[in-house]
Amino acid sequence: MRQDAFTADDGQIFTPEVKADIKSTQRSMLDLLIMLAAPTLISLYYYGAHAFYLILTSVLTAVVLEYLGGKMLHNFPTPRDLSAVVTGVCIALCLPASAPLWLASIGAAFAILVAKLPFGNARTTLFSPTAAGLCFLAVCFPKILFCYPAVPGVGEPVSLYGTAAFTPGVSLASMLSNSTALGNHSTNYLMVLLGDFAGPMGATCIIALLGALCYLAIRRFKAFEVSASFLLTCAIGAFLFPRILSGRFQSVFMELSSGLLLFAAIFLLPNEILLPKRFYGRILYGVVAGFCTMLLRRFGAFEEGVIFVILLMNVLAPTFNHLPLTGFERKRLSKARQKRRALEEEKAHEQWFKESETEINEEALEESTAELPKATEETAPTLEEQILNSTVLEEKEAKETAASQTEPTKNAAPAVPEASQKAEAVSKAVSDEETEAEGGAQNG
Repeated sequence: MRQDAFTADDGQIFTPEVKADIKSTQRSMLDLLIMLAAPTLISLYYYGAHAFYLILTSVLTAVVLEYLGGKMLHNFPTPRDLSAVVTGVCIALCLPASAPLWLASIGAAFAILVAKLPFGNARTTLFSPTAAGLCFLAVCFPKILFCYPAVPGVGEPVSLYGTAAFTPGVSLASMLSNSTALGNHSTNYLMVLLGDFAGPMGATCIIALLGALCYLAIRRFKAFEVSASFLLTCAIGAFLFPRILSGRFQSVFMELSSGLLLFAAIFLLPNEILLPKRFYGRILYGVVAGFCTMLLRRFGAFEEGVIFVILLMNVLAPTFNHLPLTGFERKRLSKARQKRRALEEEKAHEQWFKESETEINEEALEESTAELPKATEETAPTLEEQILNSTVLEEKEAKETAASQTEPTKNAAPAVPEASQKAEAVSKAVSDEETEAEGGAQNG
């Protein structure tokens, strides 16, 4: 196991590269969640508890299915990168507030199980999961998806689709389809800006969406380039070919404010994983998407065609990478190549230094090994020298032994005269006593 790898809770090993990808995706998804905060609060304000249940159902479905599907497909589960949460919130906000909960669950399930997991994860997918889920709902349940309720009064619950209390509202998209103008009264425009009209519950408040667009320009400018070119193309199309007769500028306002166009331009189209890598490619990507969207809006069978255009652009995205680089991109690319070349040269130099050091050490070891027998031969004594040395050692040991034996004899020599003197004195005393005894006997 690599020392720089780490283990997840389920026992799978993540390399630093995978960990860096997860963190990068996490930062991107956090930005999207911040941008989605205002539209979510607006939908809760206008539609109450049912909007919250729709969002919660969609998010839970996406997160649970991504975790379980990743387990079944032996991919590491990635709920931690927050992409499933973003998918769930986006799908719910694109639904009418009167939609049943099962509709949100089906859309989220299709987005995760069909458009995401078969391709890996959020960093390897080929399509926008949110757009795929909405396209599936548009094909299978168009009446429910494009039937928007009237905005209820403050404190009133929203009427659900299919119930007797359901009251359909009139959306800007349906007005454009019927060539009905918004009118010249300023109140109507204010209601559009505040989101107080029928439509997808998270895509009606234009002020909240413009705030998200400004945040996108600050945090993710490459994604903003796509959004800006897309919106500009749609605005030009609405100005040149209006579907209403009350004025071109009113046509532009209604086209950009209706349906999912502005929401998709901010949250669905500029997917950084799928975007072209070059500036001209990103600009043309947005232009082509805007052109196709306006065509489908005018001639398509559905009220909203931008979700189908997003899937089409996801497929065509790699072709836009063949456009030429800008001067700034060429400079950056040149600097990146020089930096990479310098790193490669530095690594090659380090490798050469290590190999040279290894060769020097090996040569030194070989030389020392070769000199060792010579030194042994030079220092080894001959047979005669060995015999002479052993003889000298034996003589030295004999002398030491003799010296050790003579030392006690010398120490005991003075004691012999003393003993003989004592014996002579005793014998003299005895002879004296015998003489005295013989003299006494003669006198008697």
